[in-house]
Amino acid sequence: MKLENRCLIPAPADVAWNMLLDIPHSASCIPGIKEVTPDGENRFQAAMQVRMGPMRFDFSGSIVVLDQDSEKKEARFRVEAADPKVGGSLRADLEMRLVPQADGQTEVVIQTDTLFMGKIGELGQPIIRRKAGSTIDEFARNFAKSVMS
Repeated sequence: MKLENRCLIPAPADVAWNMLLDIPHSASCIPGIKEVTPDGENRFQAAMQVRMGPMRFDFSGSIVVLDQDSEKKEARFRVEAADPKVGGSLRADLEMRLVPQADGQTEVVIQTDTLFMGKIGELGQPIIRRKAGSTIDEFARNFAKSVMS
């Protein structure tokens, strides 16, 4: 499933870039994240709890920064996670691009290509798309608060 989500960050692109690539900090702004710990260079272990439709998933997995270009303000990530109790897993390739705005804010564009397996794949695209959209919206609000503090 391919998704594109956008959000506005109340900070210049350089500030937003540095904060977004601080993975433990930016991940803490994602609703449901329980823990993010470094696991080598550009690699992190993470745990997340997500409710989609009638089901709750307790994912654990990895976040890998595959590539980053600070000049272009673009980065690529791979997220792999599973919930063995429910029997669901996912693999997501994310591309993030920052677009400076005239008013000193930054638009964050996230393109995701995700493969859902097991129970999570049975939920259907409309539920997953709504959840992705609401998660990005809440992330943007939480990240904006962290920029302001």
